[in-house]
Amino acid sequence: MIGIDSMTGDSPATTDNAMEPHILVVDDEVVATMALERFLERRGFRVTTAFDGRQALDAHARDAADVVVTDMRMPRLGGRELIQALRGPQPELPVVVVTGFLSSDDEAAALVGPHTAVMTKPLDPEALLRTLKGLLGR
Repeated sequence: MIGIDSMTGDSPATTDNAMEPHILVVDDEVVATMALERFLERRGFRVTTAFDGRQALDAHARDAADVVVTDMRMPRLGGRELIQALRGPQPELPVVVVTGFLSSDDEAAALVGPHTAVMTKPLDPEALLRTLKGLLGR
């Protein structure tokens, strides 16, 4: 889980929405998702949140993300199924898989590739920021 205290301090970025990379954050842990949203927005990203895979598919259909950050184990539609659905039409969509079960989650390990990063919970927000920048080529 992401600590809210670790996500404060910087002033919000002041950039044009059209220029901000759009991140879709998907996790059924509401407090952690909201904290991550605030952290990323303060660092110049435009963020959409969803609390399960189906909400994420709907959100992505309305406003496609540049990168998806998703948990693996969620109700209604899990991370693996979400990634498969999103990558059907966009095979190179960058994805950060966040899981608390990496050592036993062969599904997450199987997703590793040139456009995929796997991170464990508790999530280090600064490490995620570096990973996002790398996936976005920044």
